[in-house]
Amino acid sequence: MATATAAVLEGVERLALREFPLPTIGPDDALLRVEMVGVCGTDYHVFDGTLAAPLPLILGHEILGRIAAIGERAATRYGVRAGDRVTVEGSVPCWACEACLTGSYRFCASKRGYGLRMPITEPPALWGAMAEYMYLAPGSVVHRVPESISAAVAIVGGIVANGIQWLRRHGDVSVGDTVVIQGAGPQGLAATMVARESGAAQVIVTGLARDAGRLALARELGADHTLVADQEDVVARVHSLTGGRLADVVLDVTGSPQAIQASVQLVRRQGTLVLGGLTGKATITGLPLDHLVWNEIRLQGVYTKGADAIAAAHHFLATRGHRYPLERMVSHVYPLAEAEQAIRAAGGAAGDQFIKAAITP
Repeated sequence: MATATAAVLEGVERLALREFPLPTIGPDDALLRVEMVGVCGTDYHVFDGTLAAPLPLILGHEILGRIAAIGERAATRYGVRAGDRVTVEGSVPCWACEACLTGSYRFCASKRGYGLRMPITEPPALWGAMAEYMYLAPGSVVHRVPESISAAVAIVGGIVANGIQWLRRHGDVSVGDTVVIQGAGPQGLAATMVARESGAAQVIVTGLARDAGRLALARELGADHTLVADQEDVVARVHSLTGGRLADVVLDVTGSPQAIQASVQLVRRQGTLVLGGLTGKATITGLPLDHLVWNEIRLQGVYTKGADAIAAAHHFLATRGHRYPLERMVSHVYPLAEAEQAIRAAGGAAGDQFIKAAITP
């Protein structure tokens, strides 16, 4: 019987390689040969027990691979066949609830999730991409990926799609705008490029002293100015750089209450503050609500991306991505046997030069 090797999170900080039989594929499902899986902070926080998840499970929700086998109805539905290169969204919607039926499948209350929500006790076990093969359940959201895009750039594509969703769809960034991006992690870096491609006249990215390498890459991705938040007064510097006008749009992806409080002060009157970072359920962030009211500042929360943003990201990467050093955003690549090192790297163990980790099973 054919099998697949997978990295199984058996308990808090307990990862082990295990073998699983490849499932029989019916008319509505598929089997994916994993090419690369991105590792993010969510994976680390499940690994260290900060985020609850049904263990044991196979992590991995940033998914790139090739269709190894597919049922006839699934092939028709997705428009793909065996051998095609695809990304797979991390959640499987129910396609029957109000959110799904009104175009907001991202908010499906009954969705299943690859790499986060489905334990190996749920057949056929291969529910995460930190494995040689992954099962694709009926109703999965599948996107074809151009062959011209490298694996690393394709993995970054999901983050670029977030930037498109958050800055273009929700932030309404347009030609001539000033954009401030608080946070120089992978999401902030991708958003820097999206802001530049959207026609922003001035892009300002903030980080910390330890983010020197990331801030240097931000400049290559389109930032006009990079600010070091723990060494200078970011609000004063943005005030100076904009002649007192401040930013049309601020995107905060730090998850830091201190940074979010500063972000409120960076937005111009009638501007938009987009919040994409999580602070945790136990953290209460104080905001000067009168300042938001008096200045008619729009506060916009954002959550992942939709299918249209993913399609736009893939088109951009295939046609204009070569203009940017996107492959350098995946700074660390590990084999499946070193999955634990990859996860720990995402948690900060890789040092100051780390940007994003990926695994090639």
